[in-house]
Amino acid sequence: MTSPRTPSQDTSVPVERSKEQIRDALKSAGARGVQFDELWEPETEFIVRFLWSMGEGFDAVVRVRLEVKPLSPEKGVRGGWRVSPEQRERQAWRALAWYLKTMLEAASFGLMRFEDVFLSFVEDETGHTIGERLIPMLEQGRLALPRGEGK
Repeated sequence: MTSPRTPSQDTSVPVERSKEQIRDALKSAGARGVQFDELWEPETEFIVRFLWSMGEGFDAVVRVRLEVKPLSPEKGVRGGWRVSPEQRERQAWRALAWYLKTMLEAASFGLMRFEDVFLSFVEDETGHTIGERLIPMLEQGRLALPRGEGK
């Protein structure tokens, strides 16, 4: 039995091309700048940070952080790679590129606001995202609606 197909499983798009597509999508959507980071220890993680102005009438510029951990490589039956670490890296960067392109287009068409798409990923002054701060509170029920108000 074969394992389920993963997104961009057979991509041959080089990492630098995915980064260029991310840069182009952000620039055309109005971002003020972008930064790419790679962490290798303790786990591999790829990060895209970008600056976004909250628009006319707002002085606020926010920093948005998206990150992805590539899927684990898979050994083949004869000792080689079924899915190599390099392939997993290409997959992760493709996922970031497609996610950003799709979400920025949805926001530009008015399907959802920029804040709706990226609020969880906005970093505070300590480098934590709003999602990192609020999601644990939601899971603990500390941000739930009082009984009877969610009906």
